[in-house]
Amino acid sequence: MTQQSPISNEDAVFKKQLFYDDGKRYRKVQARLITEYKPPSPNLKSHVNQTLASSAGLVQSGTSHYETTLTLLFYSKKEYADWLQYIGSQHKYYDEKGTVYVGIVTGRPEIRTAEAETKYIVTAALSLVRKQEFEYRYTSNFIDTEGHWAAKHIGDMQQMGLIATNWSADGEDVAYFRPDDPLVRSEAVTLLMRTHRYVDKLLRGY
Repeated sequence: MTQQSPISNEDAVFKKQLFYDDGKRYRKVQARLITEYKPPSPNLKSHVNQTLASSAGLVQSGTSHYETTLTLLFYSKKEYADWLQYIGSQHKYYDEKGTVYVGIVTGRPEIRTAEAETKYIVTAALSLVRKQEFEYRYTSNFIDTEGHWAAKHIGDMQQMGLIATNWSADGEDVAYFRPDDPLVRSEAVTLLMRTHRYVDKLLRGY
């Protein structure tokens, strides 16, 4: 089989790898981690709900963040230059267990050359926050889906924000899902657009 785990998401694949956001998608940093590895260590913040931000924009909010130092070996000037132009953007890092962190490069990286300046050794510090799952945002349930064969799938899509749970005009809860009614064209288009935005957020690591 060409794909052993067809239902696995991207966050279950990588370990000890670093990616950067180029404005369209996350791209892997074409370098190998060298020297002794230390997993991200937590660093408590002095103020509750302090925000970690940089020139890359808002990263995430929380009461703690993580710090780690990575030493990267680039095998060519092009691979190093490709990453260097996006060094100020948001990064995504997978530790040795595959846990996902997002954050930024802080301070000035230490850069050395090797083998007649054909290879680059870069030591960079990163401030990270642990990537959390999408929070459950809805507490109201449809009253006509209990016992229906698709009830679990409907509930999952509701929590992802793909199905409207309240009217945008007045904020009142939508009580009925009408699971056996035909799908009209406007509902299909709305669902596709919401799914597109949701997948885009996943691919960009938010």
